[in-house]
Amino acid sequence: MILGRQVAHNTIIHLTGKLVSLVLGLVSIGIMTRYLGQEGFGFYITVTAFLQFFGILVDFGLSLTTIQMISKPGVKLSKLMNSIMSLRVISSFAFLALAPIVIWFFPYNNYIKWGVLVMVFSFFCISLIQTLTGVFQQKLKMLEVTLAEVVGRVLLVVLVALGAMWGKDIYWIFAAITVGSVLNLLIVLLCSRKYIKWRFEIDLQIWKEVLTRTWPIALSISFNLIYLKMDILILSLTRTQAEVGLYGATYRVIDILTMLPAVFMGIVLPIATKLFLEKNNKDLKQLLQKSFDTLMIFAVPIVLGTMIIASKVMTLVAGNDFAQSGPILKVLILASGAIFATTLFGYGVVAVNKQKSMMWGYLTTAVLTMIGYLIFIPSHGYWGAAWMTVFSEVMVLLWTAYVVYKTVKFFPSFTVLMKALVSALVMTAVLFYLPEIHVLFMLIIAVVIYFPALYLLGGIKKQTVSDLIKLK
Repeated sequence: MILGRQVAHNTIIHLTGKLVSLVLGLVSIGIMTRYLGQEGFGFYITVTAFLQFFGILVDFGLSLTTIQMISKPGVKLSKLMNSIMSLRVISSFAFLALAPIVIWFFPYNNYIKWGVLVMVFSFFCISLIQTLTGVFQQKLKMLEVTLAEVVGRVLLVVLVALGAMWGKDIYWIFAAITVGSVLNLLIVLLCSRKYIKWRFEIDLQIWKEVLTRTWPIALSISFNLIYLKMDILILSLTRTQAEVGLYGATYRVIDILTMLPAVFMGIVLPIATKLFLEKNNKDLKQLLQKSFDTLMIFAVPIVLGTMIIASKVMTLVAGNDFAQSGPILKVLILASGAIFATTLFGYGVVAVNKQKSMMWGYLTTAVLTMIGYLIFIPSHGYWGAAWMTVFSEVMVLLWTAYVVYKTVKFFPSFTVLMKALVSALVMTAVLFYLPEIHVLFMLIIAVVIYFPALYLLGGIKKQTVSDLIKLK
């Protein structure tokens, strides 16, 4: 079985950890939104969006390239990772150091400008963690990374809660985020010493290979920045910070949901890369199909269910002041559904080493989306941002699917997708007639209805359930 027990076990561990992190993330967001209000939370969203712009640029495609390179048979892991991490430290420092300088040229208030300075080291830590994670993915040992993330999140929640209790200002929140990221990095570094003997090492030959492999990804990422982060930045420059807060709270829920496919495909990627290098297209297509089925099993009920409970979800997560974010969530959840599929094909593009072929797709999407942002955000606010986000994600989905199909002739079967759709429609119909029930009970009812219905329709096979139960 391609997606074997070890991979499934590793995926379950990481997904479980991500679910715990998801809950902790929602708790921290809930405290911040209730304490800071729409405008204060808007300050926080603007700071993180500005830093994410630099953070994504800093990644330079290195995280995905690292997984590719260490997945090669016979690779000298310590030597390779020491050179890559040395490159990562230098590039992260160089790019992120610009953020606290550049922010002063923008017409933001001092909360935002000083917030960037306080939080920039958090993004430095995150950039190192993203690269280090490749080692644990290659070893199929994600427990350490998962525990590190959970511990960092717990510390963040505690510090944010204390800040709210003690009446601290927003700078306390920024500092709490940085402290949580530092702890996360320290734990990952300590755990990685089992696999790597760390030292600063400059190997120009390895750097040349890394840069040769990663520049197409880096260029694509530069295009991605336009449609991933420019919505919030344009919104923050043309509308009120309260609107940024409403849109940002919704986007935080989407960000958390879209962690799931990224975690899953991050574990699948080394296997897909290996199968492609071995020219084993039959097993590669089987792996991609199973991955597609798994992602759709979760994506379909999330999208349809959110249409019923969006306002209740936002009230639960962010408080009554953010209830009007519910309709925004109904739009952005469509983008989330596209992201589940795009993640599969996006990682597939990396696995089959066709990043260069995607540059035109990312460039086209970036140009069209940027035009849309400039037209619709100043006049329609977060509605313009939300619908253009949906447009951009669908565009990228079509491009990545085309590149993968052209390379390995993979086009997914929709059998499981249709069964998931039928099961989700049954679930949604029941939720529609239970509008007065608390949202947590609605979620429980949704799970109780959806998964048994999917099992009865054959969307989840008995052998799969049996395999998961037997995992050790």
